[in-house]
Amino acid sequence: MGDRRTTGTTLRGSALVAATLALGLLVAGCTANAPGNDAGNTAASSGANPDRVVLAEPEPGISHLGGDTGDMALEASEAFFAKAPAVVVLGNDDADSSTRAAGRAGELGIPVLMAPEGASEQKDFDEELKRLGAGTLIAYGPLSEAVAGDRDVVDGEDPDAEPPSIDAAEKATDPGFAVVVRAGKKADPAAGPALATAEAAGADRARMKSPDPRADTNREFFGDHAGAQLLTLGKGFAKPAEFSALAATAAGGQELPGGGQLVFPDRRLIGLYGSPGTSSLGALGEQDLDGTIKRARELAAEYQPHSKEKVQPAFEIIATVASAAPGADGKYSRYTPVDTLEPWVKAAQEAGIYVVLDLQPGRNDFLTQAKHYEKLLAYPNVGIAYDPEWRLKPGQRHMEQIGSVDAAELNRTNDWLAALTRKKELPQKVVILHQFRRSMITDRSTLDTTHPELAMVLHADGHGTPGMKLATWKNLRRDLPDGIRMAWKNFIDEDSPTFTPEQTFDLEPKPWFVSYQ
Repeated sequence: MGDRRTTGTTLRGSALVAATLALGLLVAGCTANAPGNDAGNTAASSGANPDRVVLAEPEPGISHLGGDTGDMALEASEAFFAKAPAVVVLGNDDADSSTRAAGRAGELGIPVLMAPEGASEQKDFDEELKRLGAGTLIAYGPLSEAVAGDRDVVDGEDPDAEPPSIDAAEKATDPGFAVVVRAGKKADPAAGPALATAEAAGADRARMKSPDPRADTNREFFGDHAGAQLLTLGKGFAKPAEFSALAATAAGGQELPGGGQLVFPDRRLIGLYGSPGTSSLGALGEQDLDGTIKRARELAAEYQPHSKEKVQPAFEIIATVASAAPGADGKYSRYTPVDTLEPWVKAAQEAGIYVVLDLQPGRNDFLTQAKHYEKLLAYPNVGIAYDPEWRLKPGQRHMEQIGSVDAAELNRTNDWLAALTRKKELPQKVVILHQFRRSMITDRSTLDTTHPELAMVLHADGHGTPGMKLATWKNLRRDLPDGIRMAWKNFIDEDSPTFTPEQTFDLEPKPWFVSYQ
């Protein structure tokens, strides 16, 4: 156990219990899992001291118990019990003893504490026993004289020991209190005693195979506990406020086409790119809405034999179109009216098709244009694409220069989009970064890929021979930030030849999003 006196803002005794009952939000150092890129998941630190527990403004949401085993055990005792005439005390960290101790605590409905080491830990231990009114210690492992004090000590490992006769403990929690704990290889063994205390108090428990509440394996639990206070134990979780938002989405949020709330890794998207009613801008505009839905479905079906994941159809609709003329605002970009695009979004939603709104901002910025389509981005089946080729600096013109954008502008736009997704309790949104030259996204290494609300994809947006396209693919993957997956574009007329579905999915890594222009 660490010295809990050094935290400064840690609440003791009844104050912490009261805060817990008020659905206080405990913010603690923990580890957030960033969305995985094609090389696998990476962990991003929240930047806080993992032994520090800070009470924030009370609000409905998630509490977190962090730190080492002893700290979490004390905090769980404070959170779940108002009074307890006896406690189980672990004098060692033997796994079998811990299991038996947890079982006894469950039978008697009392807390589990760790035997303290050192004066400061002894002080916290004694204070907690005094608060609980505990006069009996049920020991698993040896206890020092300082730990035992003048209390009755029962050897929990001795089958002939007289079982204690104690009054029932007084719980400090509502019946709806639930505990969330990571399971499997990522489980935090230090959370064991705290978990035993929670279960002894009657709390429900979720063993999460995935750290994300929105994963299909977790959503039933969060739906069943939509009105409960939730507690996360140990390492491996997102920041409490972030986890709280994800849990709310899991409990009652909307779903993606085809079900679920996480875009990847359970699906791959195959889309038609272009502008409604404009055949010159891509395959999407070469037929009417019904025809586009049919064509997108047929195209996705061609890919399914080459994918173990479900292949879903998609639209990538050019929402703002780069223009040769400056227009009334002088930005060289024309907005497609929201009322024109909304029927496509609604029809796509009904047909199980994902929609990506592509932005070609000219001299405007991506955030301004994204906000223009907030109504459409509030749909659960709509994501966004940034097309830096058409992002001009002052004095530049389309077709005279290839545009570019700084990562900071994309980060600002993604911050806004992630906040919108949280507020609306929407499923994860696809965010596509178009690129065929490294210069198109400056400072790419500084892209923020940690928003769990967003599934970021880098789109290799180049045409030509297979050799040219593969060289671009390889170049763009070099130093790709963690948390970004790869996507591919097939040009029907400009590629020579156009890759077949089998050839496209033979790429390494296999693209998660493929569009046809």
